Amino acid sequence: MFKKLYDHPLYLYPNFRNFFIGDVLVAVAERYFAITFAWWIISQDGENGKWLGLLMAVEAIPILCLSPFVGPIIDRYNKKWCMLIGATAQLFFVTIIWLLMQGDALQFTYLVILSFCMSCFVPQFEDSISASVGSLVDEKHLSQATTIQSTSIEFSNIFAAVISASMIAAFGIAHAVLFNLALYVVGVLFLFSIKTELLRPVEENDSEEDDEDEESGESSNRYLKDLKKGLKYIASNRPLYLYAIVYALETFFTVPIFILIPMLVKGVLHETINWVAVFETSLSIGSVLTAVVLSFKSEFKRFYPTYAVVAFCMGAFMIALGFATNGYLMAGLIFFMGGLFATMMAMSFMMFQYVVPQELKGRFFGVMSTIAAGMAPLSYMTVGLLSDIWSTEAVLILDGIGAALLGIYVLTIPRLRESIEVVEDVDY
Repeated sequence: MFKKLYDHPLYLYPNFRNFFIGDVLVAVAERYFAITFAWWIISQDGENGKWLGLLMAVEAIPILCLSPFVGPIIDRYNKKWCMLIGATAQLFFVTIIWLLMQGDALQFTYLVILSFCMSCFVPQFEDSISASVGSLVDEKHLSQATTIQSTSIEFSNIFAAVISASMIAAFGIAHAVLFNLALYVVGVLFLFSIKTELLRPVEENDSEEDDEDEESGESSNRYLKDLKKGLKYIASNRPLYLYAIVYALETFFTVPIFILIPMLVKGVLHETINWVAVFETSLSIGSVLTAVVLSFKSEFKRFYPTYAVVAFCMGAFMIALGFATNGYLMAGLIFFMGGLFATMMAMSFMMFQYVVPQELKGRFFGVMSTIAAGMAPLSYMTVGLLSDIWSTEAVLILDGIGAALLGIYVLTIPRLRESIEVVEDVDY
């Protein structure tokens, strides 16, 4: 056990450790902001559900639209400064919101505009994070680093929910937002402490292309070349874009659990919001524990069959949840679903980290962010429409069947790699 701990990337690589802590803190700050201002809107007089929906939609638009276009910038420039600019810009706009609150001048219109501006820098931060993992550890520890880094979202869901509720209850909204600022500041300081150079690997034609662009004075031409090169790489690599479809379907069939949980509590258990908290906590703890355990695993042999089994089990648990009527049994099923969800996400990003060239990762993960940002609301909308026609349980079973079929589909596509493993050099 101690040997495994000493061989863990969080112990071996101080720069990766600072990177991970900074990523988690900024992710917590982003989620904390969403929860805090959702409560601020709901606590105002009148019917505020539509205004909350409007704010969430406005925050999602930049993530959906800008992600593919920040990729070339991330690939060409220092990723450390890209992530720092992304996090610091968010800090700047949250600071303005806090100052308006202090002056009792914050209006919903101002909040929407500032939240939109803040969300414009989220893709730059998140895609820089995804593109940097491979530069902070060696190939042997890349799968472990990718797995533990994928838990930042789940950590943020757990910590942000607990901290925001406690801060609002104890000190009020204004002080809660001040704590939000502190999270951003500390996260930025950890990211700033990274000493590893996160520059783009130099390609053979880079200097020639740069000279040509400088002579013609067309930096925009260079940007379009980079963008087209990234899109061409994905489109021409059939195993890669077919696995990207798997990732998209994985998102479509699994993320509805986040909105199905309150629907199950209300429609099946007929219980209060306390059970929503129980189920969401079970999901998050299952995800985090699984990801932490997987972070000690440095290889996945028979990758595609393993993924197929995990997807099939995810579908089976979703179908079982559709038939369950006991709250404690449902919490247990959701706990294991959280673990399976974390495994699927970790395996997908693990494969991407190993097969996508480092100089193209910014552009590639920009496209993946767009897929995730687009598939999630599409999935939510589909579930919402179907739940008006069928019961919540029927919709959950239908999603479970889709996830199980995904396990079969993944076995039919061409392989990117048969396994995730590192063959070490042997001295004779």
